[in-house]
Amino acid sequence: MRRPMMVLGGLLALAALAHAQADGRNIPSKYGAPLASQTNYTGFGDRVSNDQAWGSELNQLFAKCVNGVLYIAVTGNLEGNGNSIHLYIDTGRSQSNTFNLTTDCINCSVQGMSGVLFDHNPDYVLGVNRFDDGQGNDNIYIDLHDVVGNQSTYLGAVAVGSGEGTVDQGVKAGFDNSNLQGVTSAPNNIGDPATATTGLEVAIPLSALGNPQGEIRILAVLTGGADLSDPCRGTYLSNQSLPAMNIGDTSQQLPNGAWSRCPDPPFDSFPFSFVALAGDHFVSVQPCPAGPEGDVNGDGCVDDADLLIVLFNFGNAGGQGDVNNDSIVDDADLLIVLFNFGAGCQ
Repeated sequence: MRRPMMVLGGLLALAALAHAQADGRNIPSKYGAPLASQTNYTGFGDRVSNDQAWGSELNQLFAKCVNGVLYIAVTGNLEGNGNSIHLYIDTGRSQSNTFNLTTDCINCSVQGMSGVLFDHNPDYVLGVNRFDDGQGNDNIYIDLHDVVGNQSTYLGAVAVGSGEGTVDQGVKAGFDNSNLQGVTSAPNNIGDPATATTGLEVAIPLSALGNPQGEIRILAVLTGGADLSDPCRGTYLSNQSLPAMNIGDTSQQLPNGAWSRCPDPPFDSFPFSFVALAGDHFVSVQPCPAGPEGDVNGDGCVDDADLLIVLFNFGNAGGQGDVNNDSIVDDADLLIVLFNFGAGCQ
């Protein structure tokens, strides 16, 4: 068992990580192990230089739930032509693996996914699209869709590369498009998704998701625009999702999915179906603890008992005492307990 040897400088560094902003930067250092990694090349272009405007990709998906807030991060890029990242969130409200969103076209690409078949039952969709007019206006635009209640809400905009911004309903978001690594656009040499460290990061209060109490399931999808004037076409799907469309089978490099509601190669499905692909296309996040952050034993108070649990399990590969769910009980977990010591206690 590794002994907890910490110095003040290490404590300060860990404190910065434990309470880092949702700015889209240094994502793996804030979340630990990813919940899903890309195993398919990007059909939406690979950004490889700082002066290149085009290219979109999804590399790794991270998520955690802390103090009543669901944090989701996706490393990668998003071209400023209206391409979108959709986060399909299943909180347990819906009993259907599809939806029919008929609201006003706040984000047409989300509405154009109506009829798509999922492996989970999404009841909310967070849509993030990016527009860069080339004149200094480069923003991500964020919207939240309740697909059970058939309601769509525009939350606001955050400037790309500006760090964390707060929009409506307490949602925070940041997007850093500086990634030049990750997966490539070559089917025979897809690259390494773990080399990407920047991208999209959002913090969603559970109150914006109906205060779910159970497991939360998430799928990230990269899309282009939508054509709602044609009942066949819908939204143009990339070959980038997390979990990956080919679920780790790098011998099966799938091209873009084309229009979501048309029988179009390579998937030849009407509408597009994640169910028809091998594996489960979602990751699972356990619900937030009832008590404050650092309340390891769930008694509502961060105290000596929580500290002892972390110390007793120090060095273990996850399990009780792994406060930040990064699959190791270490200094970071100990620091979280110490930083919040006394929270919730009378």
